Amino acid sequence: MHLSNNQEDPNLAEMLAKYDTWLRLGRILYASKVIPIGEALRPVEWILPTDQAVSILTRAQLVALADCTCRQYYGRCSHPLETCLLLDQMAQSLLEAGKARKVSADEMRETLRLAGENGLVHQAAYMPEHTVWAVCSCCTCCCYRLQILRRYGRADLVVHSDYRAAFDAARCTSCQVCVSRCPFGAWQPAGGRMAHLAGRCLGCGLCVSTCPEEAIRLEPRR
Repeated sequence: MHLSNNQEDPNLAEMLAKYDTWLRLGRILYASKVIPIGEALRPVEWILPTDQAVSILTRAQLVALADCTCRQYYGRCSHPLETCLLLDQMAQSLLEAGKARKVSADEMRETLRLAGENGLVHQAAYMPEHTVWAVCSCCTCCCYRLQILRRYGRADLVVHSDYRAAFDAARCTSCQVCVSRCPFGAWQPAGGRMAHLAGRCLGCGLCVSTCPEEAIRLEPRR
């Protein structure tokens, strides 16, 4: 399936209607929550383990790895496909169907590392009754939820992480690596310097891990 970003997408509209029904019934608070990539978080006391993908995954009884259904369906990019980490009941279901494979803790970490290296956004995906069913890593061109966020402006469905980017202007050389790295357009050149549009930042940490001057960091939202 190959749709342009401008085409009307019945699949997205159907998913949005489903999420809206669950929201109205109080069965979900949101569809997904952005999780910072591990490389963006330094070991300081205020980082909560529950906000990190590895912590969510290691608390699960069963974790399986499957191809990303979003990228399989849309096929708009060449990012790695095997990036969807499924938890517990969903993991068991796809294992039985032969659509996933069980992975070790080391393989989980390597999957997350590779996804971050490729600029994919980590999200904890929620089913009704607020159950996390997957930690998926996807792109804004294919991800169902990120497309709904960008196309319909539904920031209520995709919740930002508990962090946001901040930078040291004195260290910034305006190389603009962060501009190409940010999936949400939160970094823009302005008057020969870089400007950070905090309202667009979802705290994924992708800009932090590739800043050559280490001028960007994640800080807790207050």
